[in-house]
Amino acid sequence: MDNKCINTSDRFNIADTFSRWIAFSGTRSGCPLKSRKDIYPLLDDVAFDVILNGDQPISKQEFNDWHSKYSELIKQKEPRLPIGWATKLINLYLKSMVYVGLFGRPNLIQFIHPPIDKGLWDGIAERFGNEDEIISKTHSKTKIKNIVEYDDYRLIIDGIELISNKENWLLIEVEQLWKGTEYK
Repeated sequence: MDNKCINTSDRFNIADTFSRWIAFSGTRSGCPLKSRKDIYPLLDDVAFDVILNGDQPISKQEFNDWHSKYSELIKQKEPRLPIGWATKLINLYLKSMVYVGLFGRPNLIQFIHPPIDKGLWDGIAERFGNEDEIISKTHSKTKIKNIVEYDDYRLIIDGIELISNKENWLLIEVEQLWKGTEYK
C-alpha cells in the first residue's frame, strides 16, 4: 500500500484510539481502577495535543513540566491513583503514540518515559543489579502503588536516564529491558 493513500488525520485517530486502549489495558494488573468509565475521562483531561501537535521542537524541561503537571492532575482528579499509576497511564499512551506511531512535536521522542512496572524493574535489576548508582534510584520504590509523590517517580526516571546515557539509548528504549512477556 502506498503511504500517500493514508489520510494523516485518519492515521492519527486510529493511533489515538489504540493508544488510549493500551493505557487502559495497562490497568489490568494491580491498578485500583479497572473500568473504562474511570480511566478514559482521566486520559481526556490530559492535554496530549500540547506535545503531540505542532512544528516547534519541545525541550526536555517543557516535556518534564508538562508530564509532572498532568500526572499530578490525574492524581488530584482520582485520589485512588497514586502518581505511579498516573504516570503509567500517560507513559503507555505516549509509548504507543510517539515511539510506535511516530507522532509528536520535534524532539519529543527523546524525552518520553518508559512505563514503570515490575517487568521493567526486573529487567533493570537483571542487567544492572551490581550498579549501585542505578539501582539505588530505579529501585527506590518497587511497586507502582508506592510511588505516591512525583519526586519518588522522578528519582526512578533519574536512574533510567543513567541507563539511557550508559547504553546510548533513548529514554523510552530502556523499555527493551522489560520482562513482562517472559514465561517459564
